[in-house]
Amino acid sequence: MRIGKILITFFVILVVAGLIYRYHSVVLGFFGLSVSGQTRGIAPGVAITPASDTSATTKLATLTTTPIRRATDTNTVSAAGNIELATEYPVVLQVGGIVSQVAVQVGDVVAAGDLLIALDTTDLERAVTRAELSLASAQIQLDKLREPADPAEIAAAEASLEAARQKLADLEAGPSKAELAAAQANLAAAKAKYAELKAGPSEAELTKLKATLEQATIDLQQAQWAYDQVAYKGDVGASSQAAALQKATIAFNAAKAEYEIAAAPPSESELQSALNAIYTAQEQLDALRRQPTQAELAAARAEVASAQYQLAQLTKGPDEAELRAAEIAVEQARLDLEEARANLARAKLRAPIAGVVLSVEVETGQQVQAGLTAVTLADLSQLQLTVNVAEVDVIKVHPGQKAEITVDALPNKVLAGEVSRVAPSSTSTSGVVNYPVTIRLTDAALEDVRPGMTAVATLLGEQMANTWLVPTNALTQYQGQTVVMIVRDGRPVPIAVVPQGTQGEWTIVQSPELREGDQALGSVSSHLESEGTSGSRGTRGGIIMGPPPPGP
Repeated sequence: MRIGKILITFFVILVVAGLIYRYHSVVLGFFGLSVSGQTRGIAPGVAITPASDTSATTKLATLTTTPIRRATDTNTVSAAGNIELATEYPVVLQVGGIVSQVAVQVGDVVAAGDLLIALDTTDLERAVTRAELSLASAQIQLDKLREPADPAEIAAAEASLEAARQKLADLEAGPSKAELAAAQANLAAAKAKYAELKAGPSEAELTKLKATLEQATIDLQQAQWAYDQVAYKGDVGASSQAAALQKATIAFNAAKAEYEIAAAPPSESELQSALNAIYTAQEQLDALRRQPTQAELAAARAEVASAQYQLAQLTKGPDEAELRAAEIAVEQARLDLEEARANLARAKLRAPIAGVVLSVEVETGQQVQAGLTAVTLADLSQLQLTVNVAEVDVIKVHPGQKAEITVDALPNKVLAGEVSRVAPSSTSTSGVVNYPVTIRLTDAALEDVRPGMTAVATLLGEQMANTWLVPTNALTQYQGQTVVMIVRDGRPVPIAVVPQGTQGEWTIVQSPELREGDQALGSVSSHLESEGTSGSRGTRGGIIMGPPPPGP
């Protein structure tokens, strides 16, 4: 059984060797070169000019080319992952309200400053108006403090002070004889008025009033008779008889009313009013006779002090504390106005960056609160790749380290990258310890790269001079030397190289003639290899460059 396996393996090796020999024979045959040529050797790094073949360019177009890559002087670490956005930008509402407009939808491309969401501004505009009024009021108060006192205000304050002082002096001195006499006379008059109402008119007064009424009646009758004598005339209204009748009528009504009032008894309200007048006059007299209390004197003195303070404030102006308080009130009102205006501006949510809309979380008419993430943006030009690096390889990785990234969806394209973060803590799966490493894509040509694409990152060490990675099947033996067929200016150029080792389907070679951008006539089956000839990349995520093979 073991012998059979050995025979099968030997047979497979023979077949593969034959295929490689056949491939190289065909390639060299295209350009007039022979695999078995026995001419002199070629120094490494010397370009070989192929035999002339007018159809070489046409034949070249049918072959596969692969860009060569620089090799490094340290073990190379590779790992796979998925392209992801470097940063998502949640755009948060800074004020609450009702959504009046949703200006974007998922997938829209926006520029910095573009409108995303608009809120109803009715309440916010009112808040601005209120803040403006508050600022104006505070400014008026401050200006009033800074202005010199009005002479009229000073005069009024002086008069108030003089009145307060006089009141205090009167309380301390007590009433004068004239004030007491006047109060006593006022009380006597009130009592006499009440007694007169209570007693009613005398018989003589009634007789006199009645006689006056009877005389007024006779005068009215006579005036009426005289008027009737000329009543037929057209201008009777302008006659003396008409004037006499009017005068007699007025006198009669007055005499009648006076008699009726005198004859009628006084009403309850009249009696009560007269009685109240007595009480008031008595209280005034008692107040004059009574000595002022300590409370009354203290109140009068306080009134004097207050008047003095008001006058002093007007004459000397506001003190520093009062002026500073007014200035602070103005500044606070100004800040409130700025905040109100800022909130009004925040009602229009705008894009902070240029990017693509990933999500929209609100809709028109919705009541929203401040702090809600309304829209999420992303810059598709800022991409990264997070890969897991084995614990034995992570010591070779550091921030700023260069990387080459190949994307499965973009064959034969190598993107530039740079390590931006090495996680300080590890993850463990089935006993395998890995460290997440984040690689930022720094390549300028990322228009075809999309988040979610599968990619392989090769973390590079320091570059070795004139050392390159070329597809292993691009190497062949020519005139006793190892050469790699390079396409330049549309024509194949065989370059002599010195192999240094293998890395999967790649071979590490040295040659001063190779340069960036060279395309080798060869191919690799995939950039994501499961194992190589002298290096491997398993679940730990690393490809290790083996030692150089022995020389030819």
